[in-house]
Amino acid sequence: MNPGLLEVLRDPESRAPLTLEAAEYDARGGVQSGTLRAAWGRTYPIRDGVPRFVEPATALRQSVDSFGDQWNHFNFVRFHTHWLEHTVRNTFGSVEAFRGKVVVDAGAGSGAQALWMLQSGARHVVLLELSHAVDGVMRKNLDASGFHNWDIIQCSIDAPPLRDQSVDLVMCHNVIQHTPSVERTAHALFRLVAPGGEFAFNCYPRNDEGLARWLRLHLVYEAVRAVLSRCPFRVNLAYATTMAALRQVPALGVLLEKTGLCSQGEVLTADGAPAGLRQRFQATRLNTFDRFGSHAYQHLKSNDEIRRLLAALQPDPAKVLNVDKYFSRPAPIGCALRVVR
Repeated sequence: MNPGLLEVLRDPESRAPLTLEAAEYDARGGVQSGTLRAAWGRTYPIRDGVPRFVEPATALRQSVDSFGDQWNHFNFVRFHTHWLEHTVRNTFGSVEAFRGKVVVDAGAGSGAQALWMLQSGARHVVLLELSHAVDGVMRKNLDASGFHNWDIIQCSIDAPPLRDQSVDLVMCHNVIQHTPSVERTAHALFRLVAPGGEFAFNCYPRNDEGLARWLRLHLVYEAVRAVLSRCPFRVNLAYATTMAALRQVPALGVLLEKTGLCSQGEVLTADGAPAGLRQRFQATRLNTFDRFGSHAYQHLKSNDEIRRLLAALQPDPAKVLNVDKYFSRPAPIGCALRVVR
């Protein structure tokens, strides 16, 4: 943990500053271990340089472990082109959106997005992640990067332990629907944004308009997820792997995707060449696993629900960007809303 992080760390319950005790430092002067103490007595450990603000509740253990297993298994670092062409281009236009910014990556997963933001010139990135990925793939990706202007915090993103209005940009991409309450998490994350900064987020849409979409959502998606969300990681992975293989069979693969049993999506390559069989298989396996995985929460929000949330976050519509793009159908892949403070 960079010592400067202490200035913005807050007790997630009282929102008060924390005191560092019994600190041990590494060779670079970072805090390797210690205790963070709130004025009312609650303590939080720092282990392996990571402040730990929550021990996942027993009821959520399978869901939290599922995400850690997903990030550790898939990593995502090879999807840089997808991030540039989908998330960045369709949300910000270019990577200049990160240059010189203090960024919070909420639900940082494998750490790949944080790494790419650092490579794009971010001044500092704080990664918030609940799962055991903080001790696995995330550290692997960041420790090998050569960057030191980042910090990992293990916490729930609906109770971020950071000072209000302390960061330039909060990124919560393809994550917020996996929290207990989309609305509560959005308000908690927007609270971190400094004046002139912004909160960028998206949420999986509830797309059931028309008979075909209604059948695909309610008779296929909900039924399959009801089973797979209760299964261990290896079962979900086996399903995703099988569907990924079948998706590559002409005609059959298209039928499987149209019915919603798998998801391949748009597959990109770094050099712009047509995607090969391996790339298409990997994309389908990943997207299908994420669609049906064993996480406890996967809220699908209608356009009206998201519009109400935006109005509650920022009453001035001129400070909510990407609205027309986000609500178009089909929306540009990876497009996120931008709510300016």
